[in-house]
Amino acid sequence: MSISTISKITDTGVRDALRLRSAMTGKPLIGPKSVNIHITSSCNYKCEFCWYFSPWVKDQPKRKILDYKVLEGVLEDCQEIGVDEINFEGGEVTLYPYWADAFRKVKELGMRLIAYSHLDCSPDHLPGLSYADQLTVNFSAVTEETFKRVHGKHVSMARVLKNMDTLLAMREKRGKPKIVLSFVVYDHNYQELAGFLDLAQQRAVDRIVIRFFKPTEEMRDLFFSKEALASLGKTVDEALQKPHAYSKELKKLHDVLSKGKLFDDVVSMPHSPMHNDRLLFYDATGGSIKCNVGWFYANIDEKGRVVAPCDNVGVCVAGNVNERRFKDIWFNNDFLHDTLKEASQGIHTCNAKWKECRYCSYVPINKMLEEKIRRAEGGAP
Repeated sequence: MSISTISKITDTGVRDALRLRSAMTGKPLIGPKSVNIHITSSCNYKCEFCWYFSPWVKDQPKRKILDYKVLEGVLEDCQEIGVDEINFEGGEVTLYPYWADAFRKVKELGMRLIAYSHLDCSPDHLPGLSYADQLTVNFSAVTEETFKRVHGKHVSMARVLKNMDTLLAMREKRGKPKIVLSFVVYDHNYQELAGFLDLAQQRAVDRIVIRFFKPTEEMRDLFFSKEALASLGKTVDEALQKPHAYSKELKKLHDVLSKGKLFDDVVSMPHSPMHNDRLLFYDATGGSIKCNVGWFYANIDEKGRVVAPCDNVGVCVAGNVNERRFKDIWFNNDFLHDTLKEASQGIHTCNAKWKECRYCSYVPINKMLEEKIRRAEGGAP
């Protein structure tokens, strides 16, 4: 199938079927469903749990941005090869000098736009941010005092809430942007979870994400104590007794906590060019999993590197968009295809290569994809 033919396929069901066929054959027949692009590594927050800009981190990275001309080319390639969605990440996306132009470009090309932002910005940014179909906001504390302790002393929770309420009012009129609130839970903020749930429900945000942070050796002191973990479990249990809009997310957290093995077999990852050191204390995969997300989600970092199979696990750097077109890297790279095929056949987290997969956030998606592939191959439902 030629690229010119791919761009004419507008049915998302047909596109997804081609991606499933790609996973089955080990060769891409169409572009990924979504492309995560880290447009900048700069951030003006100092979140305690951040791997890069936490006060606990001594050797913080140099700020880097993706050249806008290169980014334009990537976005045009994405539209041409059938990508449905662009996900802009940072750092903080509004610190990218050309973020508003990039947002408009995605929508002009007819793709869905997701972005991550702390929303602690000038209200003048809100019309540009409203181009996004979905905004994910890191909101890991619920009082002004704790918000400053968790996210940095120069931040303003009041400003974030005011901006968020303006965007929610836009959503009520236009249907977008949908708002997702993310709460990264750790030893210094677990007491805030109940308040976070109340705030999210009161404002009727579209979705919440609750996740444990993966500490590095430098942030080992932010690890949960047993007392904190017990208190967190009680908060989750109490929330589940109420009629809650976010019971699905709470149930997932309850299941992890109730297994009682959260800190068993902690694995320490050494520093590498693709990531800093970290402690992985929860194996979400159960030790092995068939990973097909790499056929559906591609990742480009602020240095232009195309990383596979996901942005959490950089076992393959397939190329660099500063040197080669993204569409060429996607369709013409044996190293990339071999890596994705290996992941599809099954990864084992006891293997050093795939150790970082212990804390996989794509487990539900992978299980769903495996089921679809089994059905497409004629297997039992």
